[in-house]
Amino acid sequence: MTLRRLPAALFVAILATSGPAFAATVTTTNFVVTAPDKDLARRFADQAEMFRKEKALQWLGQEMPPWPQPCPLRVNITQNGGGGGETSFSFGYDGNRPVVRSQQMSIHGPVRQLLDSVLPHEITHTVLAHHFGRPVPRWADEGGSVLSENNEERFNHDVKNREYLNAGRGIRLLVLFPLAEYPRDMHVLYAQGYSVSAYLVERGGGGLAGRTKLLQFLAIGMRSNNPQQHGTPATWNAAVQQVYGFDSVDELEKAWLDHLRDPQPRIAARNTGAAPGTPTSAGKAASYVSTAPGRTDTRSSAPPALPILEAPIRAVRGVAPDDEPVRGGSPSPFKRTAPVPAPAQPIPAEPILLPPEIPPPDH
Repeated sequence: MTLRRLPAALFVAILATSGPAFAATVTTTNFVVTAPDKDLARRFADQAEMFRKEKALQWLGQEMPPWPQPCPLRVNITQNGGGGGETSFSFGYDGNRPVVRSQQMSIHGPVRQLLDSVLPHEITHTVLAHHFGRPVPRWADEGGSVLSENNEERFNHDVKNREYLNAGRGIRLLVLFPLAEYPRDMHVLYAQGYSVSAYLVERGGGGLAGRTKLLQFLAIGMRSNNPQQHGTPATWNAAVQQVYGFDSVDELEKAWLDHLRDPQPRIAARNTGAAPGTPTSAGKAASYVSTAPGRTDTRSSAPPALPILEAPIRAVRGVAPDDEPVRGGSPSPFKRTAPVPAPAQPIPAEPILLPPEIPPPDH
């Protein structure tokens, strides 16, 4: 996975030189897709509806009802560089039930990468957002969405996660789980978030059963009246005890690391002739924006040029009013004051982790 920051002026220049960006629009039940031409707009509209159904079945066991308003989806095709995406949500309440009020999505990159990884990744964000009706913890939102990417991308995340852990850059899970802001080292959040999500899904039984348990785990762990944190050490310890049977998050962390130290047999060397541990793609850049009434939260995968592990920092914001939303639309008593930095608490670089098993090629 390759993540990088593109200056705003450069990004605008790329859009300006990549051909007619939004020349045609196709509307389906749940999407309004704009793309360079009618055929592409239709293709992405059909794929968006397909992924919406597929990801809902994978995570929820049933299709989502039609959205009250179709989600705008902008598709910009580029020929060079990595692909990326951005999804924004406006959250509110329907009575006592938290809901998504509105959403919009944009993706950019080569067609194949958009269809193989970027679009299913962004669609997974919508499934998780509509399930909870509120922003999801950063690690799980991105990690769970990476589960929707192709084998090459998931493999690259696995390789990077092991590299970061071996270098002592991993984030302790009791720090990672409640993060409401991106840490400065966003590379680590993506790679480690994917690795932990994949481990928990597998431990929960894999497939729908494993994803259902992960959703239950998140629902318990993220309980909090503090809008700047997704849960507390106490709620996450309770979640890991109730759902996965560990005594604490620290015990879960040890089990996850032990799992990484004992990978499955390398089957890809037999299937493809590739050397174990050989990355298979350059990855993608992506970003995610979450907007709640009264505030704008920017979720971006673009890390600093020299990522280092340190306390979480607030992401760049366009508009950040102080008040949080509450039921009935009244101002919340909770103010968005500067967060108290969490201790970095990097996972120490203990025994070197072997390269992961290379997945078989997608079919």
